[in-house]
Amino acid sequence: MITWATSDGRDEGGDRVVPAASTIKLFVASAFWRSAFDPAEVVEVPAVPWSLADGLSSVTLGDCALLSLAFSDNAATNVLLERLGFDAVNEEAERLGCERTEVRRPMLREGPENLTCARDLAHGLAAIEEERVLEALARAHDSELPFLLNGRDVRVKTGELWPRVYHEVALVDRSLAVAVCSAPAALPGEVAALAGSLVRVNSS
Repeated sequence: MITWATSDGRDEGGDRVVPAASTIKLFVASAFWRSAFDPAEVVEVPAVPWSLADGLSSVTLGDCALLSLAFSDNAATNVLLERLGFDAVNEEAERLGCERTEVRRPMLREGPENLTCARDLAHGLAAIEEERVLEALARAHDSELPFLLNGRDVRVKTGELWPRVYHEVALVDRSLAVAVCSAPAALPGEVAALAGSLVRVNSS
């Protein structure tokens, strides 16, 4: 099933709760940049699959925040979660207007799934004003959406637990956020195409 929501209030099944996968990293990074932690602090990064940070010679907390979004780095995200704690991330999600989003475990660890819904993703991303979050999203290159919206400013975060879920959430031209969630996972191109069509409807 595919559900979607946009920050202008449109949605179809937008409140259906799904495993968040890597979209939860939006709220981890946002919580970090609002915290009192020093982004220049050098940290040790325990190894986690599908990560870059654990192989670098020197990594700061600020690097972890960048890598968690730009490269969806699991190890970097877990460092931030360890410092922040789940409560701080969940409070940040609530501050951003999310009603069904909850972090409940680190990346790629045993435990209850982290949760979200399309409406929370769209409204949450639209509410983020921290430039360092948006700059990191602009560096991500794992979505077809920027190619489908050629010439537009697209800041996008994907999330997948294949074949269970695949999601995309994007902020387009700093004005409209759109989120598409699929469970079981739809093909990335299908999800991006729906997101692109929702943006174009809004722009017509």
